[in-house]
Amino acid sequence: MLDLEIPKKFYITTPIYYTSGRFHLGHAYTTICADVFARYYRLVGSDVFFLTGTDEHGQKVEDAAKKEGILPKEFVDNLVSNAKQEWKSLDISYDAFIRTTDEKHISLVKEIASKMLENEDIYKGKYVGYYCKDCESFFTSKDIIKDKCPLGHNVKKETEEAYFFKISKYQKWLKQYILDNPKFLQTESNKNEILAFIDRGLEDLCISREKVGWGITLPFDENYTIYVWLDALFNYVSGIGGLDSDNFKKFWPPDFQVMGKEIFRFHAIYWPIFLKSLNLEIPKTEFAHGWWLSEGMKMSKSFNNVVYPLEYVKEYGSDIFRYYVIREISFGEDGSFSKKNFIERINSDLVANIGNLLSRVITLASKRNQETGYLFFRDESFVKEIENKIIIISKLYKNYELTKIINEIFQLSSLANKYVQGNKPWELLTEDPKKFDQVIYTLLETIRILAVELAPIFTTKWKEIFDQLGLDANNKDNLKLEFTNISEKRIVKKGNHLFKKQEIK
Repeated sequence: MLDLEIPKKFYITTPIYYTSGRFHLGHAYTTICADVFARYYRLVGSDVFFLTGTDEHGQKVEDAAKKEGILPKEFVDNLVSNAKQEWKSLDISYDAFIRTTDEKHISLVKEIASKMLENEDIYKGKYVGYYCKDCESFFTSKDIIKDKCPLGHNVKKETEEAYFFKISKYQKWLKQYILDNPKFLQTESNKNEILAFIDRGLEDLCISREKVGWGITLPFDENYTIYVWLDALFNYVSGIGGLDSDNFKKFWPPDFQVMGKEIFRFHAIYWPIFLKSLNLEIPKTEFAHGWWLSEGMKMSKSFNNVVYPLEYVKEYGSDIFRYYVIREISFGEDGSFSKKNFIERINSDLVANIGNLLSRVITLASKRNQETGYLFFRDESFVKEIENKIIIISKLYKNYELTKIINEIFQLSSLANKYVQGNKPWELLTEDPKKFDQVIYTLLETIRILAVELAPIFTTKWKEIFDQLGLDANNKDNLKLEFTNISEKRIVKKGNHLFKKQEIK
């Protein structure tokens, strides 16, 4: 049995997405990436908890609901319903969906705020600075460029009494923690930005607002509602049941928290400091991925280039959309969504590579042993190559190198195609039937392994591969990631082409 160094538990999260409008490519990308990791670790036997959800409080939501003439709760309920449908269409396998309007979350945040006050990390003072409604964030003058926040949104200068968290108290500790734990913040360039930001000096964080009614009331002063980040970040605790739950004891701390880089600062600075204040373990890895352009431009409704996943899923299926978004850009870097590239990926990667391999091998296998199947055979040198790839892929998952994972999975397909070319089974069919049988068994078992490695990405197509291999996708014994006798005596049955060639419209 291969030693894949599988973790006993794996707790993975997406950020909770702000309920101010329809979810788009950016939301989908983060969630699909997280889903691939969750599915892989379930597949290899880890106890997985995958959390996603929605961030539903704040002035922006309150204003949007007022514009539509409905109450904030009704407004967010509608958006959450749509979000869950989106995730269902993309086959997202989350274990829990947390909402910041859930009673268990509200209760936890109040408990947390009270503990922070008891720890003397919260105090009342006067806020003078800039507030960005789009980011739901406060900024100091050093962050403001031409009356805009770092992301380019308009800001408003405000002065009000408010409660603050002593972020500055933990500055030295945080920097040392980041340096001592090199895997904590990823990517490396994002980590360096955070270290540079810390070196400029951390200022205490305003954690309350007096004039926003749609939020969680401070337990020690009901004239104020809690500022969004103190509210939102603790979804990762409430989402697994709270501090006293069995799930918290089992899964805490999070192993992998993935997000877009626009919110990385809050996760890299505020989040670990909040946890340190409460004497809770720090997440193992915070990972910020890049931004998407669309057809080479920033996504914008005014450019009519916003990518909505559902439109692609309806036309091409969720598997192809999932594959494209994680294949097209290097994990952690910026990238661009292009309809032309989307079609080219289908035709070159899926039709010509994986689809062609399956069709070719099943067609050859159908020429003999249609009632008995093929007997186990192990071509040692070739099997060594295949099992080495399995180990490499496992290590890449451990290091969160999603782009390299995809490349290595496709290397499995390339190895199988080379094996076909090198052994010429169409000639062996008449010249050496025994050798033909051995080559075909080797290929059938390799394709089974390929299908299992593809399963976290292609959540339905891998089952179609299993159908053609004569394997039951619901039998966990058939999902082993090693070269086995599982394909022995299986009756192959040629099906439809796995992927269809597409024309650019």
